[in-house]
Amino acid sequence: MKAIKVLIAALGLMVILHACSSDEPSSTQEPTTPLEAVSNEQVEQPVNQEQKPSKEEQIASLKALLPEGATKIPETAAEIASFPIGRYAGSNYSEHEQELQTFLQELPAIENPDQEVVGMYYMALLGLFAEDYPDPERLIEDIKMASFGSPEIDDPRFQFKEQYNVEIILDASGSMAGRMDGKTKMDAAKEAIKAFAETLPKEANVALRVYGNEGSGKDSDKALSCSSSELVYQLQKYDAGKLAASLNQFQPTGWTPIAHSLQEAEKDLSQLAGDKNTNLIFLVSDGIETCGGDPVAAAKQLADSNITPVLNVIGFDVDGEGQKQLKAVAEAARGRYVSIRDKKGLQDEFSKAKEIADEWYKWRRKESSEAYSRKVNLLVNNTHYKLEWKFLADDEKRNVDWMIRQIKRDKRFPQQLAEGLARLQDEHKRNVDKRADELEDMLDSLAKKSYKETIEAISEQYGINAGGN
Repeated sequence: MKAIKVLIAALGLMVILHACSSDEPSSTQEPTTPLEAVSNEQVEQPVNQEQKPSKEEQIASLKALLPEGATKIPETAAEIASFPIGRYAGSNYSEHEQELQTFLQELPAIENPDQEVVGMYYMALLGLFAEDYPDPERLIEDIKMASFGSPEIDDPRFQFKEQYNVEIILDASGSMAGRMDGKTKMDAAKEAIKAFAETLPKEANVALRVYGNEGSGKDSDKALSCSSSELVYQLQKYDAGKLAASLNQFQPTGWTPIAHSLQEAEKDLSQLAGDKNTNLIFLVSDGIETCGGDPVAAAKQLADSNITPVLNVIGFDVDGEGQKQLKAVAEAARGRYVSIRDKKGLQDEFSKAKEIADEWYKWRRKESSEAYSRKVNLLVNNTHYKLEWKFLADDEKRNVDWMIRQIKRDKRFPQQLAEGLARLQDEHKRNVDKRADELEDMLDSLAKKSYKETIEAISEQYGINAGGN
């Protein structure tokens, strides 16, 4: 019993000693600080961040994102058509979401933007997606093509000569393996070429050159692929078996040597002087030069050569960057550029050469022809131009709308920016549709005029110098 009492006393003493020791501050324990005080102290600590740009600096950054040469939102038909082609024109925003998100991060968030600043934001978005609307000069080129052989055309390239020659230069680079309408772009092109060639008069000549058909898209094969430009079907009368064999011997694989191929095409036709030969060249490409050549310089050299060809450049499902370059190639050759997105569009372009060949055949046989008396309603499908404008406007709006939604969701930007952009978008779309209707009305009014009267009217309407047309 005595032992138990001693044990209880000892335990009590230990409890007292422990309590005393816990009241003394530990030599290693940090002094406590209320949580709120810590939070306030952390907030007040200076942070090593760059000073926020001034509004003037932000506006300068925004201006740097505008397309080159853009000073105002386009309003007239000529302004809409000449506005710089968007970086991602001809495609859907979903194909470029990563790049577009990067663009949004680069876009400065300007507080309280006024109408002028909102307009600059809108032009920056057009710089991404502004479509390549057919301009009045292209309209003139289309009418010239449809009026080929008319004595009213002053340009000797569009007058019939003793021989009719067509050379097609086809892109066989790896990107032509891309699919559209359930088949590759290459297969669609081959079918269109075959269908075109078999409709030519037997007296006409046709040739097929392909480029980028050797090697692969790898860097190790670049030199080989960039030097590949092969005349797979020599200039000759149409032969179904030979052309089929020529079309079957290549597949899309390599790089894109456009300049080299234009230079080779000049050699192909070098013995066919333009004073005795009607020479047409169709360049079909779905992308830009990737081999370091200068296709614009090569196109000018081709146009200035003794063969004096009519160069038709066809952008086949091409993006904005490609459209800009291919358009410049056509302009350098005083030729015609058109952007198409499907097999039917390619067939329609080749059909123009077929129709010219039919008129040439009649001219050569000195048969009566309607070519010299046709009116604009037979030369140009007026509704086609209106619909093309409106289809492009729809595509453009869909893409810009998506960007506006991203800006609205991004808390960096003030709410009134997205609202202002949406208003500008609606106004711009209505204006583009209105210009399309006006274009159709103007062409309808010219339906009974001659070729020369039509060209003069369009030139006057849009302030174009149509000398030599």
